[in-house]
This record gives sequence, structure tokens and C-alpha cells, in this order.
Amino acid sequence: MFRFIVILLFFFSCREKSFNNACDIKSDSYLESVFVFNLLGETKSYCSTGMIDFNPSVISLNPKYGSVSEGGGSLVIGSSAAFSVQLKERPGANVSVQVVVSNPSYGTVFPTSLNFDSSNWSIPQNVIVTGVNDSILNGTRQFRLIFVPNSEDKNLDLNPNTVDVQIFDNEKRLFLSASAYRGGEFGGISGADAICASDAKCPNGSICKAMILNAVMRVASVTANIGDGQIDWVLHPNTHYYMPDGTTFVSNTNSTSLLQIPFSNVIDSVSSGVWLGSFSGWVIGANHCINWSDITVMNTGYVFRTQYTDNTLFGGNYSCSNQANLLCVEY
Repeated sequence: MFRFIVILLFFFSCREKSFNNACDIKSDSYLESVFVFNLLGETKSYCSTGMIDFNPSVISLNPKYGSVSEGGGSLVIGSSAAFSVQLKERPGANVSVQVVVSNPSYGTVFPTSLNFDSSNWSIPQNVIVTGVNDSILNGTRQFRLIFVPNSEDKNLDLNPNTVDVQIFDNEKRLFLSASAYRGGEFGGISGADAICASDAKCPNGSICKAMILNAVMRVASVTANIGDGQIDWVLHPNTHYYMPDGTTFVSNTNSTSLLQIPFSNVIDSVSSGVWLGSFSGWVIGANHCINWSDITVMNTGYVFRTQYTDNTLFGGNYSCSNQANLLCVEY
């Protein structure tokens, strides 16, 4: 509403200045437009002759926007993105540029300073921003890289220039399916994924899959606890997993993309287990209800014992005619 009122006031104040061009930096309307757009938080105006920059800077940045993720090299280091920096014109004196991160808890930058002179002013220099991997379920956030120039050449536009960056969260949720199923009743891997994806506890805007194994379609580890040979595995590396309340921490993965045992909290103290298919170490075992197609008492399937936090999590073996929930994870 405030923006609408300001724009209306600006419109009526300029009606009598029809020959006063808001895109002409020498006109009164241009000064008024700078005032109005600064109130609105805008930094640029688009005119018939091109784009007017209200805060010109000698620093040229490419790109002007970027994104990183908490997921990256470890539980503390996320992914990285690169930006090139150069000057728009040859300086008459050396130009030093300090690079500042608006929120250091979201990202770090290297290097933190750049230097340009009359010989290298047009040669791009790279700045790398790296996301910080925290253990808080806090969603996608925004921060900014601020490039602050300093020089004895006062003819340069020594205003700061900025890059807007977003960082994607890598904390995820896991939960039990709303219903229990016999070993071959949920439709194999694809059917289990469909059940998890449609569950009301799957966060809005997220994809949810079932943490269940199949010798061909979904492999967590060929060698116990190593995470080798994974196929369509549902867990991500270096990620923290929470219950649907977003505060009860269960466990994290490391570079193997396997949940680390012991867990910090039980997944469910009431449920005696969920279908998984591994006897130990996340390796597919012999008992999996014939690749989750059988519902008779003649065959069995390994379950994941959700009421435990230690290695007792593995080892349960149910008749395929029994009912058990699926363990769904935010993907």
C-alpha cells in the first residue's frame, strides 16, 4: 500500500513536467525518481534509452545473483559458487576492493580483498563464496556479498556493488507412513515412494521417498556401512535428519549418505519396525518378501527397529503377511 501511494504522488507531481525527462540525469524528474525508487528499495530504473543505475559503481560483477547449498564437502562446509570481478574503467590510481559477507553464518568468501590497477583493471578476478553447513532446519535463506572499493582516484564511482546469494538448507525430515502394509502390499519400490510422496507429513514443496532396499532398483551399500554402489538411494551426504516436528534430531549422514549409529533419538518408540530389507550395515539381505511382492507367511522381510538407537536397529525379521509401516524421508 505504501508503495502504491508513493508512486501515485510521484506520478501527479510529475504531470506538469511533461518535458522533464526522468531518464535524463540533468533533470529534476531524475532526482525525484532517485528519491522515490530509493524509498521503494529499488536500485535501477528501466528507461526507453536503457537502464539507469541509481548507485553506480566502478565494480563490475558477473553474475549478479547466485546460490549455494549447505550440502557440500562435510558437515560444516557446503557447496561453492564463483563470481568474477573487474573494473568498468581504467583507474588513475590503485583500487582495493574489500569483500564482505552480510551474514558470515550463511557463507564464507575467498579472497576477502582484491587489487586492481591500470594494467589489470579489465582482467576478471574470481571470488568464491562457500555455504556454511549448520545443523538447524531453517530453510532457504538470503545473504549478500558486498564489494567495497577504495582508491585515491576520486573520479571513479567508489560506491559498493553487491551480489545477492541464496543458500539452500540440507536438513531433512523423516517419518513413518500413515498406514502399515504387508510385505508385498505397497507395490514395491515405486509404490512405496508414491505412498511417502502423498503422505500428509511430507513437507510442502518437497519430494519424499521410502527408505527401503531392493537388490536392483534401490541400493544403499554393497559393502557394510561403506555406502558404495548406491542406486537411487534416498539419503543425502552430510545431512541432518529430524522428526516432522523439526526439532527432534534423529541422526546425520556423513559422506557415505548412511545414517550414523547410534541415533540421538528413536524414530518411533511404539512401532516395532518398518520394512527395510537389510540385516546389518545397510546391505540388502536375503529376506525382502521376494523384492516386496509377497504377502504370505511363507517368506519374510527384514525390518528396521525404530524403537532402538543402537545397532539393534537392524535384525528384525517379519513374516510378509505381517503389517509394518514404511520409513519415509524428505528427499
